Amino acid sequence: MSSPVAVNPSKRFRELTQDINVWTNLLGVDVLAPKVQFNYRTWTTTFAIVNYTGFTIFSMVDNGGDWRVSLKASLMFGGLFHGLGKFLTCLLKQRTMRRLTFFARNIYEEYEKKSDVHGRTLDMNIDRLLGLMRGIRHGYMATFLLMTILPMAMLLYDGTRVTVMQYQIPGLPLERNLCYSITYLIQLVTIGVAGCGFYAGDLFVLLGLTQILAFADILQLKVDALNAALDRKAEARTLFSVGAHITGEEERQELLLDVIKWHQLFTDYCRTVNELYHDLIATQVLSMAVAVMLSFCIILNSFHMPSAIYFLVSAYSMSVYCLLGTKIEFAYDQVYETICSVAWQELSCSQRKLLNPMLREAQNPQSIKLLGILPLSVRTALQIIKLIYSLSMMMMQNRT
Repeated sequence: MSSPVAVNPSKRFRELTQDINVWTNLLGVDVLAPKVQFNYRTWTTTFAIVNYTGFTIFSMVDNGGDWRVSLKASLMFGGLFHGLGKFLTCLLKQRTMRRLTFFARNIYEEYEKKSDVHGRTLDMNIDRLLGLMRGIRHGYMATFLLMTILPMAMLLYDGTRVTVMQYQIPGLPLERNLCYSITYLIQLVTIGVAGCGFYAGDLFVLLGLTQILAFADILQLKVDALNAALDRKAEARTLFSVGAHITGEEERQELLLDVIKWHQLFTDYCRTVNELYHDLIATQVLSMAVAVMLSFCIILNSFHMPSAIYFLVSAYSMSVYCLLGTKIEFAYDQVYETICSVAWQELSCSQRKLLNPMLREAQNPQSIKLLGILPLSVRTALQIIKLIYSLSMMMMQNRT
């Protein structure tokens, strides 16, 4: 019997899911609870969304006849749809998210006991997820801290009154110190809720998507075990006369069925994740692409520091899932190559018939597509950036 791995992957994964749930719980959505229950944090998040929407629309309408004011006020509408999509996904699809999380937990608890190799594979996936979480956390912290610190820095430097978010509250003129302080505090709460929401929503999406990479690695281990059994069959055939019976057929059949069942589980999981998150991912990528375009147009017209910072936030949020989408495409390629590497020439005719449907299914993976058209990948991000540049130039040339 193999010795246990040094670090228990299932325990690490359980603690990780609980830590991720803490972030969504801060916003009033306990994803791991049996049922969603509204509390004061849920209503605080709802208030922040309604507060921003109402005041932004007011600022866009009350623009004094200057379209540039409306453009600046609408700057963060992309972030509104981005955050609203994550909030509604956690509220409306909480049971599916919970079921998917506990399903992954059970997989970790089962497969860490099989061998040290399985344990190391699961540990590697957790380390990969932690690395992605650190990158996203540091990116959001840097940009959102810059957005909140900049107004105070400019006020202390030359007295310029800049708001955290590009809207004004009726009845609170920024020229008065008390009104400016109240506006700053209200917007500080709103931007804090937005930052936590962006990060919390990303964590659960990352948790679901990165398991695709782990399951692809487990499939590789299962195929390696099958190929090892088939290699032993090939070696035994050289020692026996032609037509002699070679033992171990039941073991090979069991290993092949194990591979087929795991690939079906892998496909079903990918389909479930796609159905659960593809609307959210499309909303985030496309809404932040619009935010990038608006920020770029404002900066081209005249330099605006908040727009420049939000340009970085939007581009960062848009690119996160596109980068992860490319990693998932590599995982699908890995699955296809893994299945193709099966020593099919050592399989019996009936076993080859079982292998063929799995191979055909691997050629058509459950890829995440934006609006059902564009694949989620870095190539798509580059195409969106080119489109943003073209549209921005066209808008600036035709402005009045």
